Amino acid sequence: MKISKVETIRIGQPTSEFYERDALAMVGGAEHPMEITIVRVETSNGELGYGECVSYGGLEPVAVSVEKVLGPLVKGEESSIITRLWDKMYMATFRLGRRGVIISAMSGVDIALWDLLGKELGAPIYKLLGGANRGVKGYVTGGYYRADKDIPRLIEEERGYLKAGFDTVKMKIGALPLAQDVKRIRNVKEAFGEKINIAVDANNTFDFNSALRMGRELEKLGVIFFEEPIPTDQPALSAELARTLDIPVAGYETAYTLYEFRDFIESHAVDIVQNDAAWNGGITEVLRIGTLARAHGFPVIPHYSAGGIGFVASLHAALAMDSPMIEFHLRPNPFRDGLAGEAIRHEKGKFLPPKKPGLGISPDEKVIDKYTLK
Repeated sequence: MKISKVETIRIGQPTSEFYERDALAMVGGAEHPMEITIVRVETSNGELGYGECVSYGGLEPVAVSVEKVLGPLVKGEESSIITRLWDKMYMATFRLGRRGVIISAMSGVDIALWDLLGKELGAPIYKLLGGANRGVKGYVTGGYYRADKDIPRLIEEERGYLKAGFDTVKMKIGALPLAQDVKRIRNVKEAFGEKINIAVDANNTFDFNSALRMGRELEKLGVIFFEEPIPTDQPALSAELARTLDIPVAGYETAYTLYEFRDFIESHAVDIVQNDAAWNGGITEVLRIGTLARAHGFPVIPHYSAGGIGFVASLHAALAMDSPMIEFHLRPNPFRDGLAGEAIRHEKGKFLPPKKPGLGISPDEKVIDKYTLK
C-alpha cells in the first residue's frame, strides 16, 4: 500500500482541569499535564495507521516536524518497508539533531507504519514479531509529590494499586530532602511488608554523590531498582554508580535511539534498560535497543508516560522482547482510555496481548475532538 497522507492531531488538556481531576481521584498526582501528538498515516486504499509522539513542552515543533519534514519523506512510499523508511527519515534529518523533537516525531510515524502493517496482514504486531501470547507483568507508577498528600494518603494510594492487582509500584524521589524521601518509602514498606515491591524514579535529579547516598539508603529498604538517578548526559557517572551500588540502576528513557542507548549498555551504565516507543524512535528502534540489551544480558522494561497509543506500541514490543515487566499509570487519563480502548486490558497485574490486527486500538473520535488543540 502506498502512503498517501501523513497528518498530526495535537492533543492536550487544560492545566486546571488536569490537576483538579487528579487531586479528586487521589491516584497519583501528575508531574505535568499530558501533551501528545497523534500521527495518522493514510494509505492509497484508505487504511489508517495511528502513532503517538510524546511532546512535553514541544507539541508544536513535534507536530510540525511530522508534517513538514517526515511526512514528505515517506509519502508515496510503500507503507510496509518500515525499517527502510526509518533509516530514510533518520539519515535525512541528521542536521536536525539525534534526540528530542525529531526522534519523538519519528516515533509516531514508525508506530503508525507498524499499525498499518498489522492491519494489512491481519495480525497483531507482536505476532508478526514472533512474540508469545502471554501476559506481561505491570508495575504502577504513582507516589508523586503533591501538597495535599501526606503519608496516610500516600499509603492509601498504594493500597489502591494493590487492590487493582499490582504488587509492584514506583515512587517519585529527588525533590525532597533525602530523609523525607526515605521516610515516605519506609512508611509504605512498613504498611504492606512483602506484599509490595517498590521501585523509585529520580528523573535525573541527583549528582553522583547524592545519588550514591540515596542508593545506599534504598538498598537498606529493599527497593528493587533506582531509575534515572543522575542526568542522562552523564553515562560515565551512571556507570560508576551502577558499579558501586548493589541496587540495580534503571534507565534511561530520556536517551534516544540505539546509538545513545549503546553508550549506556556497553559501559554498563544501567542494569535495567528502559525505553519507550513514543520517545525513542518507535517500535523499530525499541526492538533494536532490546536486541543490544539482550546481547549484554540486560532486561528491558519499557517506560510509559503519556497516551494509550504509545503504551500499546511498547506493549507489543515488550511481548516480542519477552520483557519481564512494563510500566503503567492508573491515574485517570482520557488520552490512554479514549485512544487505546480495548487494547489495554489487565488481569491480576498482567497486561494481556491486544487481540485486533495492528496495534489493536480503537480510537474514540469524541475523545480526539474534545482534546484536540486548535
